[in-house]
Amino acid sequence: MSELNTGYMPDTVAIITAGNEIDGALQKRLQRAGFRIQQLAPGEIDQLRPGSIVINASACADNRGMSESLQVSEQLCAAPCEHIIHLSSCRVFSGGERRRYDEDEPAEPQSLSGREWLACEEAFSGLQNLTILRFGWMVDSGPDALLGRILRDFVSAEPLALDGSDSGNPVTVVDMARVAVAVAQQLASGATATGVFHYGSSDSCTEIEFALEVVERAQAFYDEERLAQFAAPGGEDEKRDRSIVLSCGKLRDVFGIQQRSWRQGLTRQVELWLERLHAAAE
Repeated sequence: MSELNTGYMPDTVAIITAGNEIDGALQKRLQRAGFRIQQLAPGEIDQLRPGSIVINASACADNRGMSESLQVSEQLCAAPCEHIIHLSSCRVFSGGERRRYDEDEPAEPQSLSGREWLACEEAFSGLQNLTILRFGWMVDSGPDALLGRILRDFVSAEPLALDGSDSGNPVTVVDMARVAVAVAQQLASGATATGVFHYGSSDSCTEIEFALEVVERAQAFYDEERLAQFAAPGGEDEKRDRSIVLSCGKLRDVFGIQQRSWRQGLTRQVELWLERLHAAAE
């Protein structure tokens, strides 16, 4: 018998892990909400507790092949879970247009990564107990994400190779966890909404605009003046997805979840990353 009666039915959420900071952020948020938690690696789907709500973060891995995430999606279709919340990406769109992309927009990615994200979504085709959450580009899921790269190059005085033309509405790990857990809470409280929903920050920006804000916060932690150097990104053989700014009205209208700015809490994030970088250098 549960020691804490939260009123959730079910009261267990299983996280299919990404292997990065997203896992810890989801766990902390779920604990705060009062859920029982089960963390499973992609190869442990057979250990899933029947009747759980599943948050599938496996596609959000930074360095893991997407083929494993596709297998997870296929396995979850036959798993004995109450509901699946699949975390996906704006990369399922080819982008390039100066407008906001809503959930009815055809997903036709040009890049390999975009096609892999879409394949994971399509693996759930026909499943009734499914909510897909597409997020704007993640900025801080690990050291190779945008925030870590900016600060690493800033500290080492290396030029920052960033794009200044394509816009997006970025998402932090903390905000992603907030949205995913809020959806889980409502589903566990009797909500029946399913389908595809978008979430991104309330303000869009380019990589350079994001970097300028990060560098400004970082400079405040140094006594001497430090200048950031910017360089254009190198040529890419593979087609890439261009500007993608998500329209997030459906998530607000159905679940009541409001957008937040990526600037919220940025100073503290920068401080933590600088502490890590300096500790690693000692």
